[in-house]
Amino acid sequence: MLKLYSYITILSFLILNISCKKAEIIYPKPIDTAMIGKIRTVIILGNSIVMYPPDPNIGWLGNWGLDASVQDNDFVHILIRNLQLKDNRIIVKYKNIADFEANAVSFPLSTVDTFRNADLIVMKIGENVNAAADPNYHQFISNYDKLLQYLDPSNKAVKLIVDGFWDHTLVNNDIRNYALSKQYPLISITDLSSVSKNKGLAGHPNDKCMRLIADRIWAYISNYF
Repeated sequence: MLKLYSYITILSFLILNISCKKAEIIYPKPIDTAMIGKIRTVIILGNSIVMYPPDPNIGWLGNWGLDASVQDNDFVHILIRNLQLKDNRIIVKYKNIADFEANAVSFPLSTVDTFRNADLIVMKIGENVNAAADPNYHQFISNYDKLLQYLDPSNKAVKLIVDGFWDHTLVNNDIRNYALSKQYPLISITDLSSVSKNKGLAGHPNDKCMRLIADRIWAYISNYF
């Protein structure tokens, strides 16, 4: 019965997202029924869209996802509220790993030691990867996979891949193809950046767009509760 429910949920999810956002791409993986009701720890790894410290040079005074007006309006904290409404025992950790995007080859995995062995991993990176200028770009996806395996050595976590907000075609396509090859669910948000009213400071997602990003991610992970 649970298996049937999972497939019905995925089908409904696809229909909903295709109707709302034609450009959105979803590579669904049937819900892992063994994990329903068992998500206790969630990690979200990203870049400035996840968390960015104050930077007066660009007029940014916050210490949360750029460019949300307040912390509660960035996509991470919207997801935290959604998760804790479902189960207030859930622990959510998040981190800016833009250093990985800049140099995946030399990124010290030990810097994410406290994020290992979570039940749900949301990977939201890609915007800062410069495929044209990085001589080691050909190793980016293998290091992306290495990072995920390091985070989840027992291969038990639900892994959710989110591509880049900006339209960096090569990088986004490589992330999407990786998700497909591993049969990980993918949420695509690249189409959102093509709408000018979704962008704020330095071209980052504003409050409205942060909500859209959170809603897309939540539409998938909510199936585990």
